[in-house]
Amino acid sequence: MMTRRILFGFCALLIMASAGGAQQQLPQGAWWEGQIARDLNLNEGQSRQIRRTVREYRHQLIDFRGNLQKAEGDFQDLMNDDPVDVRKANEAIDRMALARSELTKTLSQMSLKLRIILTPQQWRDLQHKRGGGK
Repeated sequence: MMTRRILFGFCALLIMASAGGAQQQLPQGAWWEGQIARDLNLNEGQSRQIRRTVREYRHQLIDFRGNLQKAEGDFQDLMNDDPVDVRKANEAIDRMALARSELTKTLSQMSLKLRIILTPQQWRDLQHKRGGGK
């Protein structure tokens, strides 16, 4: 019984650590609202397209972030149960993975649309300013 509890605790830590690593690869902050956007010298058409794109994705991102937070909370609650219900924990892991996948996919789709709006030079400048460029 103790070995099972240790194994589940280790799995929970591994999942939470991988979640943190995945989130670091996601777009960082709302660069389009601050100094970085001004430094990119976006024209009015680009600014308008960026605002439209962000509005288009806003509600989905809020929903998917909420779904992920709920799934993580449910999983944590199950991990704290004694004994752990393995079936319920695996179902919670599936919900957590799906929620994380939906969020990542939506963020990536939005990032792609934003990238297409920028010129190649603006894209390089953005990567450099956000620490992703060389």
